[in-house]
Amino acid sequence: MDVFHAALEARGFLGDAAVAAGHELGVFEALARGGPGAVGEVAARIGVAATHRLRALLDVLAALGAIRGERSGREPRFVAALPPAPARPVVPRDGWGRLAEVIRRDRPLPAEPGGEALRRLHHHLAGAGAAAARELIAGLGAASLLDLGAGAASLLDLGAGAGAYSKAFLAANPDGRATLVDTEEVLALAAEWLGPLAGRARWVAGDAAEVDLGDGHGAALLANLLHLHSPEICARLVAAAARAVAPGGLVAIKDLRVDDDRAGPIEGLLFALNMAIYTDAGDVYSTAQLRAWLTGAGLVEIAEHRLAAAPDAIVVVARRPATG
Repeated sequence: MDVFHAALEARGFLGDAAVAAGHELGVFEALARGGPGAVGEVAARIGVAATHRLRALLDVLAALGAIRGERSGREPRFVAALPPAPARPVVPRDGWGRLAEVIRRDRPLPAEPGGEALRRLHHHLAGAGAAAARELIAGLGAASLLDLGAGAASLLDLGAGAGAYSKAFLAANPDGRATLVDTEEVLALAAEWLGPLAGRARWVAGDAAEVDLGDGHGAALLANLLHLHSPEICARLVAAAARAVAPGGLVAIKDLRVDDDRAGPIEGLLFALNMAIYTDAGDVYSTAQLRAWLTGAGLVEIAEHRLAAAPDAIVVVARRPATG
């Protein structure tokens, strides 16, 4: 079995859907006939305008070996793979099966359910992420969070979801308080998930870049949030987090990981393609980009960490200067 088919078999339906979309959009033919091309060139050949969505597809196809990515220059170029393109899989015309349609129309599919389906989704995510949340919170303590005095007992949890990270923080800090920011419907789920710990929580509904987040927090956390948004909104969110922490306080980003050249890992690239399908401008951002947003917000002492409980994730932590 060749490298491409081995990788595709391991990824199952998601890999099938990406290859099917490549065929439907004419990607393989465009590269075979037109030669190597950057994302914009490939987009022009196949007649689509959604270059950020197409880039996510091309990255996945290259990681699977269905095409080749040449990443030595400033802008990656994509090349038809040898032997010729794989056979076109048959996939259901739903969800990922509509990937080619999403790229052509440059419009995402409806993403988040409501009501009981939303509750099940967020509680599942909170439960599945509980171990990573505990590990990350323990790491923030090891990063001298608790040396900040009274302010250290306050966590600002942006895009809190059902509250897995706030729950871990409050459980580890009996005198701590957490401010959770999300939509009203999701915050109601978080109150349920936190249980008795909810008495030490503050709830803020609305856009995290616009609402009053308070100030003097020991740490601000953006966990699994930035991948939902455009680079411009991500920069605003990181800046808002930086303003909300006390001098000497921490800002931590936890998200899926992709290499700076976007050659892998496949898990992060597949998730980036998922964001291209279900969000307006979401993406999985490289560590270099995360560091740039933290630096742009005036933060220092930037450090990267990995979580044993979430090997496909990256944690980037920075500190607000103690003075100035």
